[in-house]
Amino acid sequence: MRADVFVGRDTELAEVSALLARARHVTLTGAAGVGKTRLALHLARTLEAEFPGGVHVVDLSDAPADLTSLAETLAEVIGAGARPGVPALESLVEELLPRRSLIVLDTCDRVVGAVGILVDLLLRSVEGLRILATSRQLLGLSGEHLYRVGGLSPADAVHLLTALADRRLDGVDPAGLCERLDHLPLAIELAAASPDPGAADVLAAAGGSWRHSSMRAAYGWSHELCSPRERLLWARASVFSGTFDLEAVKDVCAADGLTAEEVLDALVGLLDKSVLAREEGECGVRYRMLGTVREFGAVWLDRLGETGEMRRRHRDHYLALSARAEMGWRRRQLDWYRRLVLECANVRLAIEYCYSRPEERRKGLDMVGNLWFLWACCGMHVPGNNFLQRGLDLERTPGPERIKALWVYAWVSIQRGELEHAERLLAQCVVEDSHGYAAAYVSQFQAHLAVLRGEVREALRLIKDARERHRSSGNVFPGFLPTYTVVATAMMLAGNQREVVSVLQEGRGLCESCGDRWTLIRLDLLLGQAEHLRGNTAAAAESVRDSLRVARLFGDTFSLLEGMEAAAVIAEADGDDELAALLLGAAGAAWTAAEVPPSRSPVLTSLMRRSELRLRGRMGRSEFERLTELGSLTGLQAALDHALGKPRT
Repeated sequence: MRADVFVGRDTELAEVSALLARARHVTLTGAAGVGKTRLALHLARTLEAEFPGGVHVVDLSDAPADLTSLAETLAEVIGAGARPGVPALESLVEELLPRRSLIVLDTCDRVVGAVGILVDLLLRSVEGLRILATSRQLLGLSGEHLYRVGGLSPADAVHLLTALADRRLDGVDPAGLCERLDHLPLAIELAAASPDPGAADVLAAAGGSWRHSSMRAAYGWSHELCSPRERLLWARASVFSGTFDLEAVKDVCAADGLTAEEVLDALVGLLDKSVLAREEGECGVRYRMLGTVREFGAVWLDRLGETGEMRRRHRDHYLALSARAEMGWRRRQLDWYRRLVLECANVRLAIEYCYSRPEERRKGLDMVGNLWFLWACCGMHVPGNNFLQRGLDLERTPGPERIKALWVYAWVSIQRGELEHAERLLAQCVVEDSHGYAAAYVSQFQAHLAVLRGEVREALRLIKDARERHRSSGNVFPGFLPTYTVVATAMMLAGNQREVVSVLQEGRGLCESCGDRWTLIRLDLLLGQAEHLRGNTAAAAESVRDSLRVARLFGDTFSLLEGMEAAAVIAEADGDDELAALLLGAAGAAWTAAEVPPSRSPVLTSLMRRSELRLRGRMGRSEFERLTELGSLTGLQAALDHALGKPRT
């Protein structure tokens, strides 16, 4: 391994350089192994010409912790010779006064208190002095400017790994390895230094490379800087995956030896020491622990004998959260969607914990069933399909959790175009549901299947039964309101275009009063088709755009693709042949990428077929294929912009 390799960091170098131009004291902080020292040293070399008094680098990793000895260390490095009877600090100031200088104080962690005092004295005494420090925690001065250093960018991390490991990466996915190493330069360098970076033990260490003595020492140093309560929280918080919020960490980690109030204090301490990172977004403040940091904490948790208890508490928190989310979805759909997108890693971890233990599998299936809206409404059909199938295979004893999972799985299967599979699931639900708890859902989704097959009478019979059952039980969503989609589709198939608009408007009004924004996506999509069939092109286009805008907010892939197809049909009817062909090509490519058959209604299928025939007739086969090919290369988000009326370039 070549220690002089420096990759990327162009943005960081520019930002820290600009910060030093206007601030006298900058501290680079970040997790162990993130590359604070390498960044500071590289920047120091580039700034030498700007400091006539010199750039002085002082390694404080083994420095004494008292102020006098620390001043003597700095004076020796800077060349302020010792004079009998003259304090080292005075000699240091006299040496620095004449010319503008930069002092790089590297690895201040062990002596942060004394360094803070010394830096404060020097900055007060020497006007032309700049200080660049590296530390996992702040020095705590009023004029200190903090710059957090993160891991390398994915591209730069791969560049570093390939530069160091050269040809020894055969059979290894560099991007995957770097991701598991959190893109930390030190971890990447250690992996690259192995005789065989692709060996099983190296790859196993990718998620826990702290086992290497250098990483262990780096995190061990951070561990020593922490108070006992901070160390305990570090260990307990290692059960989280991805990011987590304050509610979660208090609920899971406040146990023996750590109260909820102490959790908050320890959390602040871990943030100060760069063990945790703080992230702020539209859902509030969340906290992240790097995977390599988490692995170190997990080992300590195991040594404490608390792994099992913390994993159970983690599961309990996310099981309770899933139940709250299901209840909250009725009126705060977008809020809960946005929150749960952030919780996906922890939800997955909690489900896997349950599935790995026979006595916990029913709770896992309960959690999966509670989150039906993620799998059926929010574009997460792939993990939903996996969790539902595995849970039903593992937990075969009939019960409420299993019955619910069966009808949810049938719904997801319908969305995925797997209609025969959905039929079998509903039939199994009937067999196991001896009390008829899920009878309304069985009728609802059997009606959905019937309308997809074009069986109008059967669909209307079944949906009438479902609506009566949902109404009598007060089940508004996911019960009564989504039944409007089946009723409207059946009416369109029967040719009742005038009446269907009234039915859809009635459903829209109920959805708006109940806060059901997701069902509005489906109703607006159908309303666009109904208005198109009545010749109201402008109204049709506006309804489809309304559907697309909201579907985009929810990440509802299937509604987005059907919406693009409906927009293509309307564009063709309005004479915008180029847009129509582009959208058809983009939607076709997206369905192929989804690896499921299109789940669109027979009405939309028929409209698309006729539109495509007219497009081919007007523009010719070669031009149509050129434009659809162009559309397939456009990308889903760009195609959606076109469908929503944004200018094409």
